[in-house]
Amino acid sequence: MPICYRIAEGVLDRRIDDDVLVHLFETDDVFVLNGDAGIVFETIKQFRSKDAVCNLLASRVFCDAVELGAAVERTIEKMLAAGMIVKVTEVDPGP
Repeated sequence: MPICYRIAEGVLDRRIDDDVLVHLFETDDVFVLNGDAGIVFETIKQFRSKDAVCNLLASRVFCDAVELGAAVERTIEKMLAAGMIVKVTEVDPGP
């Protein structure tokens, strides 16, 4: 089963130009995600699995697959540490 994620409870996001603002209500932290990190965040909102994120990004950018996978993994780890996303054991149907 693929590793899956979802946006954490109490997170509000909004795209402004190329950036995505992410507000965590529990801690009142606000993060500004650049274009690349914003795409990863928004893709997790839709597809939830790391593999799906990598596949979608691979279709949009010209980059080595291993390099892309490592970049996505680093971005996901930072989002997990910040509390923006959480790892889930199974894919839920979403909103």
